[in-house]
Amino acid sequence: MNAFSQELSSIPILQLGSANIGMSGLKNLGNTCFMNSTLQCLSATVPLARFFLDGSYRKYVNRHNPLSSKGRMAESYSELVQSIWRAQDTVVVPSGFKDTVGSLHPSFAGNEQQDSQEFLNFLLDALHEDLNTARRAESAVQMQMRSIGAGSANAKNDDDKDTEGIPDELVLQEAQSKYRQKNWSIVVDMFQGSLKSCLTCLTCGKTSTTFNPFMSLSLPIPKRNSQGVGGGPVLLEECLRLFVEEEILDGDDAWHCPRCKKRRRASKKLTIARLPTILIIHLKRFSFEGPFRNKVETYVHFQTNGLNMTTYMMPKTILPNGQAVLPEMHTYDLYAISSHFGGLNGGHYTAQVKNNYRREWYNFDDSRISQTDEKSVRVSCLCTRCRP
Repeated sequence: MNAFSQELSSIPILQLGSANIGMSGLKNLGNTCFMNSTLQCLSATVPLARFFLDGSYRKYVNRHNPLSSKGRMAESYSELVQSIWRAQDTVVVPSGFKDTVGSLHPSFAGNEQQDSQEFLNFLLDALHEDLNTARRAESAVQMQMRSIGAGSANAKNDDDKDTEGIPDELVLQEAQSKYRQKNWSIVVDMFQGSLKSCLTCLTCGKTSTTFNPFMSLSLPIPKRNSQGVGGGPVLLEECLRLFVEEEILDGDDAWHCPRCKKRRRASKKLTIARLPTILIIHLKRFSFEGPFRNKVETYVHFQTNGLNMTTYMMPKTILPNGQAVLPEMHTYDLYAISSHFGGLNGGHYTAQVKNNYRREWYNFDDSRISQTDEKSVRVSCLCTRCRP
C-alpha cells in the first residue's frame, strides 16, 4: 500500500460511496461552464475532496519540482473545494481559482468557451505535479545534460526496447517502476491506469509491446450500432469494443519493423493492462473530416451501476515460474457526468452528480442546482468509482 492509499485508509471504502458531497453552485464568470462542470465532478470524488478538505495535501506539496506551480494550484484548488463543501446550498464565485488557472495556462485566462476534457487534463496534471513526491529539483547542468542525452543519436527510447518473448506482466512492472521513479502523487494513485499496445508485423510476425499510463479512456463512438443503424443509439460497451478493436497500420502509418528493417503493414491492438480506482471515460464527441470539425450527436446508453471492465483487460500472463497472473476484476458505478449541449459554435456544459448520502442525482448548471434523472442526459465524460 502506498502513502496516499494509507492516507485514505482511515475512510472505509464502503462509506465513500454513501458520503455527502459539496452542494454549492459555481458562478459563471463568462463562458466558464466548462470549468464549473469539471469542478463539480471532481468535487464529488469524495476521497480526493477529503484529501484537500482536511489539509492532508499540504505535506505532499513539492515546491522543488521544476514542473510544478510551487503549490499554487494545489492551494487554490483546496480553497475552492472547501468553499464548495462548506457553503452548502449557496453560490461560490471561483474567481481566485480561475486567476490561478489562467496564470498557469493562458488558454484558460480569457472568457472564451473551452473544452471540459482539456481543462480536466490540465487540472489533474497540475495537481499531480504540485503533489509529485517522486520528482526532485534538477540543477541547470543536470537539465542540460539530460537534454543533450535525449537528443543524442545513441540515445535509446524505451519504446524501442525488444520485449518479444518477455511475459507482459514483467514488462508492465518494469514500465510502471520506471514511470513512478519520477511520478507519484494522489492523482496517479487514484486516477491513473495503464494501456498495453501491441504491434505485429504482418510480413514476418515480429511483435513489439509497450505500456503507457492514461488518466482517462477516450473512446470513439461507432458510426453504426450493433443493429447496423447509422447514428442510432449505441451502448457504452460498443464504444469500449471499438476502442480495443484491432486496427491495420498501412501506407503513411505503416510500422518500421526492426526485423525487416523497413516500413511494413502491421496490426495494432490496444488492451487495458491496469485500471484505476476512479475511472474517467471520455467520449469523443468531436470528429474531423478533412478541414471540417463536427460534433457526434449519437446517443450513448450507459449503466449507472455495474460496468464490468474485465472483457477489455489484458489476458492472463504466465510467468517464468509457471505462475498465472489473471486479469484484474473491476466493476464500476457511475457517480458524475460532464455533459455538453449545443453545437461547435455555441454550447453549454453542465454536470450531473449523484449524492449517495441523499441517494439522489442532481444537475449542476453553474449557479443553479436541481434534482435530475441521469438517464435523460447525453454524455461527454463520465466519472466512475470502482467497487471494493
